[in-house]
Amino acid sequence: MSAQFFRALYWKELRILASSWILYVFFTLFFFFTGWFYYQGILSYSAWSIQAPAGTVVNVQQHLFVPLYSNMMFFLVLLLPILTMRLLAEERRQGTYSLLVTYPGSPLALLGAKYLSAFTVFLGGLLGSCIYPFITFLWGGVEWPLLFTTYLGITLCGSAILSMGLFFSTVAEHYLVAALLTETASLFFWLIGWIANYLPDRITRLLLGVSFYHRLKPFLLGIVDTDDTIYFLNVICLFLFLGYYLIYREQRA
Repeated sequence: MSAQFFRALYWKELRILASSWILYVFFTLFFFFTGWFYYQGILSYSAWSIQAPAGTVVNVQQHLFVPLYSNMMFFLVLLLPILTMRLLAEERRQGTYSLLVTYPGSPLALLGAKYLSAFTVFLGGLLGSCIYPFITFLWGGVEWPLLFTTYLGITLCGSAILSMGLFFSTVAEHYLVAALLTETASLFFWLIGWIANYLPDRITRLLLGVSFYHRLKPFLLGIVDTDDTIYFLNVICLFLFLGYYLIYREQRA
């Protein structure tokens, strides 16, 4: 029953996303701004190449892809909350939430279907953005292993934001409140690294430890750090567990 419930709800959520403004706004803004970031990156890379001494090869990963994917991830921090804001908050607003949580399916199936539907759209955007390294490959060298690591880091960071968004959609009564809470929390975790630079060393180390950007940066440089990977996985599991607990508690109430 739970597997059938999961599949039915997953496809239902994808159909709802496909027929709503959310999907079109997400992809339009995502590809417009990432395309703009890529265009600006090409201009900057060309300027670096012209100014470099004769015989010097300007590193594509460092001067083009690191700024591109850093800007892309920051934009996703702002954009991903719209994918999760309506997942459960809209069910509350329409009065279908109680019916959904009392359906004979596990809270894990409910939460998993909602989460996976948002993750599918997010993954679709990332796969579409692969066009930028392929275009670059036509005129210059591309270090594919480094790009794979970069996409791994962005996937982990984005998944963590989606898990936060689903949790806030679980607790909020309105989807705009859920979006605002997710936006605030994700921006906090993204910007806390810069704030930490102006604080005492002990606090700085603590804040850098929870900074999304600080944890993502090694991936952008082609380094897979086990601690950073575990950190993002822990954030994902924490917020999914909190959402599961809330649904389970209401289901048993």
